Amino acid sequence: AMCFFHAVVVERKKFGPQGWNRVYPFNIGDLTTCIDVLGNYIEDRPRIPWEDLRYVFGEIMYGGHITDDRDRILCMAYLNQWIVPDVIDGLELATGFPVPGPLSYAEYDQYIEEICPPESPILYGLHPNAEINYRTVQAQIMLAAIADLQPKNANALAAAGGPGKRKSIAAGEVETPNDVVRAIVDDLTEKLPEDYNLVDISERLDEDRAPTQHVFYQECERINILLDTVRRSLSQLTLALKGELSMSEDLQLMFNELILSRVPSLWMRDSFASIRPLALWFESLLQRYTQCNDWTAELTNPKVIHLNLFFNPMSLLTALMQQTSIAYNYDLDQMGLLADVTKRAPDQIDVPARDGAFVYGFVMEGARWDTHGNCIDESRSKELYPKLPVVTIRALPLSKLDRRDQYECPVYKTQTRGPTYVTGLFLRTKAPARKWVIAGVGLILDVSE
Repeated sequence: AMCFFHAVVVERKKFGPQGWNRVYPFNIGDLTTCIDVLGNYIEDRPRIPWEDLRYVFGEIMYGGHITDDRDRILCMAYLNQWIVPDVIDGLELATGFPVPGPLSYAEYDQYIEEICPPESPILYGLHPNAEINYRTVQAQIMLAAIADLQPKNANALAAAGGPGKRKSIAAGEVETPNDVVRAIVDDLTEKLPEDYNLVDISERLDEDRAPTQHVFYQECERINILLDTVRRSLSQLTLALKGELSMSEDLQLMFNELILSRVPSLWMRDSFASIRPLALWFESLLQRYTQCNDWTAELTNPKVIHLNLFFNPMSLLTALMQQTSIAYNYDLDQMGLLADVTKRAPDQIDVPARDGAFVYGFVMEGARWDTHGNCIDESRSKELYPKLPVVTIRALPLSKLDRRDQYECPVYKTQTRGPTYVTGLFLRTKAPARKWVIAGVGLILDVSE
Protein backbone atom coordinates (compact mmCIF):
# COMPACT_ATOMS: atom_id res chain seq x y z
CA ALA A 1 0.00 0.00 0.00
CA MET A 2 2.84 2.42 0.82
CA CYS A 3 4.57 1.64 -2.48
CA PHE A 4 1.35 2.34 -4.37
CA PHE A 5 0.85 5.55 -2.38
CA HIS A 6 4.40 6.66 -3.22
CA ALA A 7 3.92 5.94 -6.93
CA VAL A 8 0.68 7.93 -6.99
CA VAL A 9 1.99 11.03 -5.21
CA VAL A 10 5.13 11.09 -7.35
CA GLU A 11 3.42 10.62 -10.73
CA ARG A 12 0.34 12.71 -9.98
CA LYS A 13 2.36 15.86 -10.73
CA LYS A 14 2.09 15.17 -14.46
CA PHE A 15 -1.53 16.34 -14.30
CA GLY A 16 -0.33 19.81 -13.42
CA PRO A 17 -2.24 21.99 -10.93
CA GLN A 18 -5.13 19.53 -10.88
CA GLY A 19 -2.68 16.95 -9.56
CA TRP A 20 -0.74 19.11 -7.11
CA ASN A 21 -1.10 22.85 -6.62
CA ARG A 22 2.68 23.04 -6.45
CA VAL A 23 5.53 20.74 -7.50
CA TYR A 24 7.21 18.79 -4.69
CA PRO A 25 10.49 16.81 -4.68
CA PHE A 26 9.08 13.49 -3.43
CA ASN A 27 11.72 10.77 -3.77
CA ILE A 28 12.47 7.14 -2.97
CA GLY A 29 14.10 8.24 0.29
CA ASP A 30 10.67 9.28 1.59
CA LEU A 31 9.35 5.78 0.94
CA THR A 32 12.26 3.90 2.52
CA THR A 33 12.16 6.15 5.58
CA CYS A 34 8.43 5.52 5.99
CA ILE A 35 8.99 1.76 5.71
CA ASP A 36 11.64 1.95 8.43
CA VAL A 37 9.29 3.97 10.65
CA LEU A 38 6.50 1.47 9.96
CA GLY A 39 8.72 -1.40 11.07
CA ASN A 40 9.63 0.39 14.30
CA TYR A 41 5.99 1.24 15.06
CA ILE A 42 4.53 -2.24 14.63
CA GLU A 43 7.41 -4.17 16.21
CA ASP A 44 6.42 -5.70 19.54
CA ARG A 45 3.05 -3.92 19.56
CA PRO A 46 -0.25 -5.76 20.00
CA ARG A 47 -2.13 -3.22 17.86
CA ILE A 48 -1.08 -1.17 14.86
CA PRO A 49 -1.37 2.60 15.56
CA TRP A 50 -2.98 3.52 12.23
CA GLU A 51 -3.69 7.12 13.14
CA ASP A 52 -0.13 7.69 14.31
CA LEU A 53 1.24 6.20 11.11
CA ARG A 54 -0.95 8.39 8.93
CA TYR A 55 0.17 11.46 10.83
CA VAL A 56 3.87 10.62 10.60
CA PHE A 57 3.66 9.77 6.88
CA GLY A 58 1.35 12.61 5.84
CA GLU A 59 2.46 15.45 8.10
CA ILE A 60 6.15 14.73 8.64
CA MET A 61 7.69 12.46 5.99
CA TYR A 62 5.81 13.37 2.82
CA GLY A 63 4.16 16.37 4.44
CA GLY A 64 7.56 17.87 5.14
CA HIS A 65 7.81 18.71 1.42
CA ILE A 66 4.28 20.12 1.15
CA THR A 67 3.78 23.87 1.47
CA ASP A 68 0.19 24.24 0.23
CA ASP A 69 -2.68 23.57 2.64
CA ARG A 70 -4.90 22.04 -0.05
CA ASP A 71 -2.10 19.67 -1.08
CA ARG A 72 -1.68 18.62 2.54
CA ILE A 73 -5.39 17.75 2.67
CA LEU A 74 -4.96 15.71 -0.53
CA CYS A 75 -2.00 13.78 0.88
CA MET A 76 -3.94 12.90 4.03
CA ALA A 77 -6.96 11.88 1.94
CA TYR A 78 -4.86 9.24 0.17
CA LEU A 79 -3.49 7.94 3.49
CA ASN A 80 -6.97 7.83 5.05
CA GLN A 81 -8.06 5.72 2.09
CA TRP A 82 -5.17 3.23 2.01
CA ILE A 83 -3.42 3.15 5.40
CA VAL A 84 -6.33 1.57 7.24
CA PRO A 85 -6.99 -1.82 8.92
CA ASP A 86 -8.67 -3.13 5.75
CA VAL A 87 -5.30 -3.04 3.99
CA ILE A 88 -4.48 -6.31 5.77
CA ASP A 89 -7.62 -7.97 4.41
CA GLY A 90 -7.10 -7.31 0.70
CA LEU A 91 -8.17 -3.68 0.38
CA GLU A 92 -8.46 -2.62 -3.29
CA LEU A 93 -5.88 0.03 -4.09
CA ALA A 94 -7.55 0.46 -7.45
CA THR A 95 -10.43 -1.26 -9.22
CA GLY A 96 -9.43 -4.91 -9.63
CA PHE A 97 -6.10 -4.44 -7.84
CA PRO A 98 -6.31 -5.65 -4.21
CA VAL A 99 -3.38 -5.59 -1.83
CA PRO A 100 -1.61 -8.96 -2.24
CA GLY A 101 -0.85 -11.26 0.65
CA PRO A 102 2.68 -12.22 1.74
CA LEU A 103 4.69 -13.20 -1.35
CA SER A 104 8.28 -13.47 -2.48
CA TYR A 105 9.92 -10.66 -4.45
CA ALA A 106 9.51 -12.55 -7.73
CA GLU A 107 5.85 -13.30 -6.96
CA TYR A 108 5.19 -9.63 -6.15
CA ASP A 109 6.76 -8.69 -9.48
CA GLN A 110 4.61 -11.20 -11.34
CA TYR A 111 1.48 -10.09 -9.45
CA ILE A 112 2.00 -6.47 -10.44
CA GLU A 113 2.68 -7.34 -14.07
CA GLU A 114 -0.46 -9.48 -14.35
CA ILE A 115 -2.97 -7.76 -12.06
CA CYS A 116 -2.12 -4.04 -11.96
CA PRO A 117 -4.36 -2.17 -14.44
CA PRO A 118 -2.77 0.04 -17.11
CA GLU A 119 -1.91 3.57 -16.06
CA SER A 120 -4.78 6.04 -16.35
CA PRO A 121 -6.15 8.99 -14.35
CA ILE A 122 -8.51 6.56 -12.61
CA LEU A 123 -5.58 5.03 -10.71
CA TYR A 124 -4.96 8.46 -9.17
CA GLY A 125 -8.61 9.00 -8.31
CA LEU A 126 -8.98 11.52 -11.14
CA HIS A 127 -11.60 11.60 -13.90
CA PRO A 128 -10.48 10.39 -17.38
CA ASN A 129 -10.90 14.00 -18.55
CA ALA A 130 -7.66 14.76 -16.68
CA GLU A 131 -5.78 12.87 -19.40
CA ILE A 132 -7.30 15.15 -22.07
CA ASN A 133 -6.23 18.18 -20.08
CA TYR A 134 -2.71 16.76 -19.64
CA ARG A 135 -2.31 16.07 -23.37
CA THR A 136 -3.69 19.51 -24.24
CA VAL A 137 -1.18 21.24 -21.98
CA GLN A 138 1.67 19.21 -23.47
CA ALA A 139 0.59 20.23 -26.97
CA GLN A 140 0.35 23.89 -25.93
CA ILE A 141 3.86 23.80 -24.46
CA MET A 142 5.23 22.29 -27.67
CA LEU A 143 3.46 24.82 -29.91
CA ALA A 144 4.61 27.70 -27.71
CA ALA A 145 8.20 26.48 -28.02
CA ILE A 146 7.84 26.28 -31.80
CA ALA A 147 6.41 29.80 -31.90
CA ASP A 148 9.34 31.10 -29.84
CA LEU A 149 11.75 29.60 -32.37
CA GLN A 150 10.10 31.27 -35.36
CA PRO A 151 12.25 33.89 -37.10
CA LYS A 152 11.15 37.48 -36.74
CA ASN A 153 12.75 39.15 -39.77
CA ALA A 154 10.67 39.95 -42.84
CA ASN A 155 12.28 37.59 -45.36
CA ALA A 156 12.28 34.60 -43.03
CA LEU A 157 8.68 35.26 -42.01
CA ALA A 158 7.56 35.30 -45.62
CA ALA A 159 9.42 32.08 -46.40
CA ALA A 160 8.07 30.36 -43.30
CA GLY A 161 4.53 31.62 -43.68
CA GLY A 162 4.69 33.46 -40.38
CA PRO A 163 2.45 36.31 -39.19
CA GLY A 164 1.13 38.41 -42.03
CA LYS A 165 0.51 37.70 -45.67
CA ARG A 166 2.68 35.65 -47.99
CA LYS A 167 3.67 38.04 -50.68
CA SER A 168 6.49 38.48 -53.14
CA ILE A 169 9.72 39.61 -51.50
CA ALA A 170 11.00 41.01 -54.77
CA ALA A 171 7.90 43.16 -55.16
CA GLY A 172 8.43 44.56 -51.69
CA GLU A 173 4.96 43.46 -50.59
CA VAL A 174 5.99 41.38 -47.60
CA GLU A 175 4.14 42.27 -44.41
CA THR A 176 6.96 42.88 -41.95
CA PRO A 177 6.86 42.24 -38.21
CA ASN A 178 6.57 46.01 -37.78
CA ASP A 179 3.43 46.00 -39.90
CA VAL A 180 1.93 43.16 -37.86
CA VAL A 181 2.63 44.85 -34.53
CA ARG A 182 1.50 48.25 -35.81
CA ALA A 183 -1.85 46.75 -36.84
CA ILE A 184 -2.28 45.14 -33.42
CA VAL A 185 -1.37 48.38 -31.64
CA ASP A 186 -3.81 50.41 -33.74
CA ASP A 187 -6.62 47.92 -33.13
CA LEU A 188 -6.09 47.83 -29.36
CA THR A 189 -5.73 51.60 -29.12
CA GLU A 190 -9.00 52.11 -30.96
CA LYS A 191 -10.89 49.72 -28.67
CA LEU A 192 -9.37 50.97 -25.42
CA PRO A 193 -12.07 52.66 -23.27
CA GLU A 194 -11.71 55.93 -21.39
CA ASP A 195 -10.66 56.04 -17.74
CA TYR A 196 -13.29 56.26 -15.03
CA ASN A 197 -13.83 59.67 -13.49
CA LEU A 198 -12.93 58.62 -9.95
CA VAL A 199 -13.42 62.12 -8.55
CA ASP A 200 -17.00 62.20 -9.79
CA ILE A 201 -17.69 58.69 -8.48
CA SER A 202 -16.20 59.55 -5.08
CA GLU A 203 -18.37 62.68 -4.79
CA ARG A 204 -21.53 60.73 -5.61
CA LEU A 205 -20.82 58.07 -3.00
CA ASP A 206 -22.03 58.63 0.55
CA GLU A 207 -19.44 59.30 3.20
CA ASP A 208 -20.62 56.14 4.95
CA ARG A 209 -20.06 53.81 2.02
CA ALA A 210 -21.31 50.24 2.04
CA PRO A 211 -18.56 47.58 1.98
CA THR A 212 -19.51 46.47 -1.55
CA GLN A 213 -19.30 50.08 -2.77
CA HIS A 214 -15.72 50.20 -1.48
CA VAL A 215 -14.96 47.03 -3.45
CA PHE A 216 -16.40 48.30 -6.74
CA TYR A 217 -14.62 51.64 -6.30
CA GLN A 218 -11.32 49.83 -5.76
CA GLU A 219 -11.97 47.77 -8.88
CA CYS A 220 -12.45 51.00 -10.84
CA GLU A 221 -9.12 52.24 -9.49
CA ARG A 222 -7.34 49.05 -10.56
CA ILE A 223 -8.87 49.19 -14.04
CA ASN A 224 -7.75 52.81 -14.41
CA ILE A 225 -4.19 51.86 -13.47
CA LEU A 226 -4.20 49.02 -16.00
CA LEU A 227 -5.73 51.18 -18.75
CA ASP A 228 -3.08 53.84 -18.13
CA THR A 229 -0.29 51.23 -18.37
CA VAL A 230 -1.72 49.78 -21.60
CA ARG A 231 -2.37 53.18 -23.18
CA ARG A 232 1.04 54.58 -22.29
CA SER A 233 2.98 51.53 -23.49
CA LEU A 234 1.03 51.36 -26.77
CA SER A 235 1.79 55.04 -27.38
CA GLN A 236 5.48 54.53 -26.65
CA LEU A 237 5.66 51.49 -28.92
CA THR A 238 4.00 53.44 -31.72
CA LEU A 239 6.62 56.17 -31.41
CA ALA A 240 9.39 53.56 -31.31
CA LEU A 241 8.10 51.93 -34.50
CA LYS A 242 8.18 55.36 -36.18
CA GLY A 243 11.74 55.90 -35.02
CA GLU A 244 10.78 58.83 -32.81
CA LEU A 245 11.66 56.99 -29.58
CA SER A 246 14.44 54.55 -28.79
CA MET A 247 13.34 50.92 -28.50
CA SER A 248 13.95 50.07 -24.83
CA GLU A 249 14.31 46.55 -23.51
CA ASP A 250 10.72 46.57 -22.21
CA LEU A 251 9.36 47.80 -25.55
CA GLN A 252 11.36 45.19 -27.46
CA LEU A 253 9.98 42.46 -25.22
CA MET A 254 6.47 43.87 -25.70
CA PHE A 255 7.04 43.89 -29.49
CA ASN A 256 8.02 40.20 -29.47
CA GLU A 257 5.08 39.24 -27.24
CA LEU A 258 2.54 41.04 -29.42
CA ILE A 259 3.80 39.16 -32.49
CA LEU A 260 3.11 35.89 -30.64
CA SER A 261 -0.33 37.11 -29.47
CA ARG A 262 0.75 37.07 -25.84
CA VAL A 263 -0.13 39.56 -23.14
CA PRO A 264 2.93 41.80 -22.65
CA SER A 265 4.77 41.27 -19.36
CA LEU A 266 4.65 45.03 -18.89
CA TRP A 267 0.85 44.86 -18.67
CA MET A 268 0.76 41.80 -16.43
CA ARG A 269 2.42 43.77 -13.63
CA ASP A 270 -0.83 45.73 -13.18
CA SER A 271 -3.19 43.13 -14.63
CA PHE A 272 -5.71 40.73 -13.15
CA ALA A 273 -4.59 37.09 -12.87
CA SER A 274 -5.00 35.42 -16.25
CA ILE A 275 -3.31 32.93 -18.57
CA ARG A 276 -5.37 33.92 -21.62
CA PRO A 277 -3.81 34.83 -24.96
CA LEU A 278 -3.85 38.49 -25.96
CA ALA A 279 -7.23 38.65 -27.73
CA LEU A 280 -9.12 36.84 -24.96
CA TRP A 281 -7.30 38.81 -22.27
CA PHE A 282 -8.32 42.11 -23.87
CA GLU A 283 -11.90 40.84 -24.18
CA SER A 284 -11.87 40.03 -20.46
CA LEU A 285 -10.54 43.53 -19.71
CA LEU A 286 -13.46 45.09 -21.62
CA GLN A 287 -15.95 42.87 -19.77
CA ARG A 288 -14.52 43.96 -16.43
CA TYR A 289 -14.72 47.58 -17.53
CA THR A 290 -18.36 47.11 -18.58
CA GLN A 291 -19.41 45.59 -15.23
CA CYS A 292 -17.84 48.44 -13.26
CA ASN A 293 -19.21 50.99 -15.72
CA ASP A 294 -22.73 49.64 -15.19
CA TRP A 295 -22.18 49.94 -11.44
CA THR A 296 -21.18 53.63 -11.74
CA ALA A 297 -24.63 54.48 -13.17
CA GLU A 298 -26.54 53.86 -9.92
CA LEU A 299 -23.71 52.93 -7.51
CA THR A 300 -25.71 49.91 -6.36
CA ASN A 301 -24.99 46.20 -6.67
CA PRO A 302 -25.96 44.70 -10.03
CA LYS A 303 -28.62 42.00 -10.11
CA VAL A 304 -25.95 39.38 -10.73
CA ILE A 305 -22.32 40.00 -9.82
CA HIS A 306 -19.80 38.33 -12.12
CA LEU A 307 -17.15 37.33 -9.61
CA ASN A 308 -14.81 36.20 -12.37
CA LEU A 309 -14.51 39.83 -13.51
CA PHE A 310 -12.89 41.07 -10.28
CA PHE A 311 -9.20 41.74 -9.77
CA ASN A 312 -9.62 40.67 -6.14
CA PRO A 313 -12.64 38.32 -5.84
CA MET A 314 -12.09 37.73 -2.13
CA SER A 315 -12.66 41.43 -1.42
CA LEU A 316 -16.28 41.09 -2.55
CA LEU A 317 -16.87 37.96 -0.47
CA THR A 318 -15.37 39.70 2.56
CA ALA A 319 -17.59 42.73 1.91
CA LEU A 320 -20.68 40.48 1.98
CA MET A 321 -19.60 39.19 5.40
CA GLN A 322 -18.97 42.75 6.59
CA GLN A 323 -22.46 43.86 5.52
CA THR A 324 -24.10 41.04 7.43
CA SER A 325 -21.83 41.61 10.41
CA ILE A 326 -22.80 45.30 10.55
CA ALA A 327 -26.52 44.68 9.99
CA TYR A 328 -26.88 41.98 12.68
CA ASN A 329 -24.03 42.97 15.01
CA TYR A 330 -22.11 39.71 14.49
CA ASP A 331 -18.37 39.29 15.09
CA LEU A 332 -16.67 39.35 11.70
CA ASP A 333 -14.09 36.74 12.67
CA GLN A 334 -16.94 34.35 13.53
CA MET A 335 -18.62 34.65 10.13
CA GLY A 336 -18.63 32.13 7.27
CA LEU A 337 -19.96 31.97 3.73
CA LEU A 338 -22.98 29.92 2.67
CA ALA A 339 -23.11 29.05 -1.05
CA ASP A 340 -26.48 27.95 -2.44
CA VAL A 341 -26.28 26.89 -6.09
CA THR A 342 -29.51 27.82 -7.87
CA LYS A 343 -30.90 26.43 -11.12
CA ARG A 344 -31.04 29.82 -12.85
CA ALA A 345 -28.92 31.54 -15.46
CA PRO A 346 -27.94 35.24 -15.07
CA ASP A 347 -30.63 36.42 -17.52
CA GLN A 348 -33.30 34.76 -15.35
CA ILE A 349 -32.53 36.99 -12.36
CA ASP A 350 -34.82 40.04 -12.20
CA VAL A 351 -33.82 41.75 -8.95
CA PRO A 352 -30.73 41.71 -6.68
CA ALA A 353 -30.65 39.28 -3.75
CA ARG A 354 -32.27 40.59 -0.55
CA ASP A 355 -29.61 38.90 1.57
CA GLY A 356 -26.10 38.42 0.23
CA ALA A 357 -25.64 38.48 -3.54
CA PHE A 358 -26.31 36.50 -6.70
CA VAL A 359 -22.89 35.54 -8.02
CA TYR A 360 -21.92 34.07 -11.38
CA GLY A 361 -18.69 33.07 -13.10
CA PHE A 362 -17.70 29.78 -11.46
CA VAL A 363 -16.37 26.97 -13.66
CA MET A 364 -15.81 23.53 -12.15
CA GLU A 365 -12.79 21.37 -12.94
CA GLY A 366 -12.65 17.68 -12.08
CA ALA A 367 -16.42 17.26 -11.65
CA ARG A 368 -19.70 19.01 -12.52
CA TRP A 369 -22.73 20.40 -10.73
CA ASP A 370 -25.84 18.22 -11.06
CA THR A 371 -28.76 20.68 -11.14
CA HIS A 372 -31.33 17.88 -10.76
CA GLY A 373 -29.68 16.26 -7.75
CA ASN A 374 -28.44 19.63 -6.44
CA CYS A 375 -24.99 18.24 -5.67
CA ILE A 376 -21.53 17.61 -7.12
CA ASP A 377 -21.43 14.72 -9.59
CA GLU A 378 -18.98 12.97 -11.91
CA SER A 379 -17.87 14.90 -14.99
CA ARG A 380 -19.25 14.04 -18.38
CA SER A 381 -16.76 12.71 -20.89
CA LYS A 382 -14.84 15.48 -22.72
CA GLU A 383 -16.64 18.20 -20.76
CA LEU A 384 -13.61 19.73 -19.06
CA TYR A 385 -14.96 22.99 -17.61
CA PRO A 386 -18.73 22.93 -16.99
CA LYS A 387 -20.18 26.20 -15.73
CA LEU A 388 -22.15 26.53 -12.53
CA PRO A 389 -25.52 28.30 -12.54
CA VAL A 390 -25.99 31.46 -10.50
CA VAL A 391 -24.88 30.97 -6.89
CA THR A 392 -26.48 32.76 -3.94
CA ILE A 393 -23.74 33.66 -1.48
CA ARG A 394 -24.70 34.76 2.03
CA ALA A 395 -22.83 35.24 5.28
CA LEU A 396 -23.85 33.60 8.55
CA PRO A 397 -22.26 33.03 11.96
CA LEU A 398 -20.20 29.83 12.00
CA SER A 399 -22.44 28.46 14.73
CA LYS A 400 -25.41 28.49 12.32
CA LEU A 401 -23.65 26.79 9.42
CA ASP A 402 -24.23 23.06 8.85
CA ARG A 403 -21.24 21.55 7.03
CA ARG A 404 -22.50 17.95 7.00
CA ASP A 405 -22.50 16.19 3.59
CA GLN A 406 -20.56 19.06 2.05
CA TYR A 407 -17.25 19.36 0.25
CA GLU A 408 -15.09 22.42 0.80
CA CYS A 409 -14.44 23.23 -2.83
CA PRO A 410 -11.40 25.49 -3.32
CA VAL A 411 -11.87 28.54 -5.55
CA TYR A 412 -9.01 29.74 -7.74
CA LYS A 413 -8.60 32.71 -10.04
CA THR A 414 -7.02 30.70 -12.88
CA GLN A 415 -6.18 27.14 -13.88
CA THR A 416 -2.68 27.55 -12.43
CA ARG A 417 -4.35 27.19 -8.99
CA GLY A 418 -1.73 27.38 -6.19
CA PRO A 419 -0.95 31.09 -5.70
CA THR A 420 -4.32 32.14 -7.18
CA TYR A 421 -6.33 30.57 -4.32
CA VAL A 422 -9.31 32.70 -3.26
CA THR A 423 -11.34 30.78 -0.67
CA GLY A 424 -13.22 27.56 -0.08
CA LEU A 425 -16.98 27.25 -0.72
CA PHE A 426 -18.90 24.37 0.81
CA LEU A 427 -20.98 22.54 -1.82
CA ARG A 428 -23.43 19.70 -1.27
CA THR A 429 -22.27 16.18 -2.09
CA LYS A 430 -23.78 12.72 -1.83
CA ALA A 431 -20.38 11.03 -2.14
CA PRO A 432 -17.75 11.32 0.61
CA ALA A 433 -15.88 14.62 0.43
CA ARG A 434 -12.61 12.67 0.21
CA LYS A 435 -13.60 11.50 -3.27
CA TRP A 436 -13.61 15.07 -4.61
CA VAL A 437 -10.41 15.98 -2.76
CA ILE A 438 -8.58 13.14 -4.53
CA ALA A 439 -10.28 14.01 -7.83
CA GLY A 440 -8.79 17.50 -7.64
CA VAL A 441 -12.19 19.19 -7.88
CA GLY A 442 -12.01 22.97 -7.78
CA LEU A 443 -13.83 26.07 -8.97
CA ILE A 444 -11.98 28.26 -11.49
CA LEU A 445 -12.92 31.88 -12.15
CA ASP A 446 -10.92 32.59 -15.31
CA VAL A 447 -10.52 29.71 -17.75
CA SER A 448 -8.42 29.96 -20.90
CA GLU A 449 -10.01 27.72 -23.52
